[in-house]
Amino acid sequence: MVKNKIRKSLFEQGQSISDLSKSNISFLIQENVLEKINTHEMQNIALYFPFRNEVNTNLLIQAFTKLKKNIYIPKVIDDEMMAFNLLDEQPNFFINQFGIKEVKSEDYVNINEIDLMFIPMTGVDLNGYRLGYGSGYFDRIIGSINEEVSRPLLVGLCYQYQICNMHFGEKHDLKYDYVFSENDRMISYSS
Repeated sequence: MVKNKIRKSLFEQGQSISDLSKSNISFLIQENVLEKINTHEMQNIALYFPFRNEVNTNLLIQAFTKLKKNIYIPKVIDDEMMAFNLLDEQPNFFINQFGIKEVKSEDYVNINEIDLMFIPMTGVDLNGYRLGYGSGYFDRIIGSINEEVSRPLLVGLCYQYQICNMHFGEKHDLKYDYVFSENDRMISYSS
């Protein structure tokens, strides 16, 4: 499948970047987010703990915590379902079956209550469609949102090499509103 080849290529590109470079670039990307996205009216923010070659979110977690925002982290519930639970002041962590850090708490938020959602990626196409790891967790949970009630702002953080100069998005794929990288400080895909 084409997407699997793209995933493999992007993973290999990510492996070639030093940890120090990733750390420096992640910091720059997060600073861009804090400069560009107005969270004044937003209270519930979904973030993630980075896995493999994903952009680090520690600066965002610290900044939003300081602003007294509620931070929610994704948690895999079973083979089909994911939820977001509160990152409290003294969280207990564990590593899930995929090797991803999660919070043990079961203080879940209704997905329709999230105002801003940072969603990790393997890549993004020219139309803003996300390429994940292929399990569909984020596609399903975003698909479950009742847009008549509310819809969070969907933001992707990526390294420049993850912005693919092609179209691979499908109807069921998640589409970002904005993507931030080190070169493209903010790309808007919202209409």
